[in-house]
Amino acid sequence: MDKNMSNQFFFLVIHSSSIKTFLITDLLVSTCIYYGLKMMSHNEWISIIGCLVGTETYKRILTFYRKACL
Repeated sequence: MDKNMSNQFFFLVIHSSSIKTFLITDLLVSTCIYYGLKMMSHNEWISIIGCLVGTETYKRILTFYRKACL
């Protein structure tokens, strides 16, 4: 390794809004969808698949809404 390469530092900046968005979408929304489907269907596989599809759909709708309004 070159001497110049060993002295470099990389800083990763994560905005608090990104953390908040992650926590809301991936934890709160997916948990609500999972337990809602679990109560309705009583099937683990349907709940897991519905949770994955529902969370991704929520993210895409949110992205589309943000682009449309700006």
